Amino acid sequence: MFYRSWMSIPVFAALVLLLAVPGVSAQAQANAGDEGYFQIDSEPRGAEVLFDGVFVGETPVSVPTSSPGTPQHTIALSKPGYYPWVQKYTTNPPPGETIHIFAGLEPSTSFGTLVVTSSPQEALVTVDGGRGQEAPWTYSDLSAGSHLVQAFLSGYEPYARIVDVPPGGTVQVEAVLVRLTNIGSLQVITSPGGADVYVDGLFKGASSTTIGNLAAREHVVLLKHAGYEDWTDTIEVMPNQVKILDVTLKPRQTGSTGDIEVESLPPGAAVFLNGAYQGQTQNNNPLDITGVEEGTYTLSIQLDQYRDYNSSVAVNAGQTTKVKAELDPSPSPGQSGTIQISSQPAGATIFVDNACRGITPLTIPSIETGTHSLVIKLGGYNDYSTPFTIAPGQAMQIEAQLTPQPTSAGLFPIVMVIALFIAAILQRRSGP
Repeated sequence: MFYRSWMSIPVFAALVLLLAVPGVSAQAQANAGDEGYFQIDSEPRGAEVLFDGVFVGETPVSVPTSSPGTPQHTIALSKPGYYPWVQKYTTNPPPGETIHIFAGLEPSTSFGTLVVTSSPQEALVTVDGGRGQEAPWTYSDLSAGSHLVQAFLSGYEPYARIVDVPPGGTVQVEAVLVRLTNIGSLQVITSPGGADVYVDGLFKGASSTTIGNLAAREHVVLLKHAGYEDWTDTIEVMPNQVKILDVTLKPRQTGSTGDIEVESLPPGAAVFLNGAYQGQTQNNNPLDITGVEEGTYTLSIQLDQYRDYNSSVAVNAGQTTKVKAELDPSPSPGQSGTIQISSQPAGATIFVDNACRGITPLTIPSIETGTHSLVIKLGGYNDYSTPFTIAPGQAMQIEAQLTPQPTSAGLFPIVMVIALFIAAILQRRSGP
């Protein structure tokens, strides 16, 4: 596939002309009464078609061909933003019959550079939920387009920003972290359940869910559910309290937009629509991409150590398009695996081998094979601790159910019961 990196469309077209049968077009070959047809289509449509070096239109297109003519043809398709598609055929359609040809075009990619620094320094930086590194860090050969940059440091609010990486260029991001002082929690309940919950633009799980470790201040909450209108509002979280948010979602009225539900196996993959970052797939809950204008889009699903999944998705107004991608492992998974970690409540800090790796829910790619220690910490809850062992190319999931720590208020009823029980025994002994 080396030609992809250097072959421009003009050069490609010239090469096809050299490969074609010189001076002979499909129309010239066709004679009345002995014609057959090549019906050529593509996904996405609108690709330019060269048939034996002659431009015959854009897909879908029908090309008449003389059945007894030379049974050697070169069919080439090109479309901006996609790699060229070329196939040779050594047969002709019988008279009056049609050979159907379909080309699934593969999106082309270009790359840029992302430089991330943090203040304070040495924060954990992730791109699209994976590729965790200690700031400052330079990400080379990152696909051009939008990416989610996050930074985490114990005792500080998580940082998040979507940046656009220019083709062949460099973009710099400084993650300025704000120290956490007072924290609270947010419990989100929706009807129907299973809505994607975003707090300040960060995915926090699916309803019903509780999000801990939130700064005690106002937060922007966004709820997304395929088939329903997006819901958003500003919610104030109070110190050491649980704010309960109970929302009944409104069914989406038929209009010019549709929705997309995306699942992947394994989960934890980054999802891009026309190159724009949308979020990550989750275990047992699809990623909801809502309010998409009617049309055809390029969907890309990416996870380290797996082949990229690229597909064309048609969105119809008032409908939900469902995509379930089974990702193929890379030919050489190497000496690492992938782990997806979630907790209830969400928003807990993850430590792998005593190193902070981020906030739940989180997918960590490229975990070195072998046995590791996992600790999950959240204020007001007991630490969750477990070892795990990962094999080359393995995708592992860990779901932690955190248990609240007892408080003095919580112990008071128990102490009172014990005291009353002892008093009753003493009273019986001292009686007549």
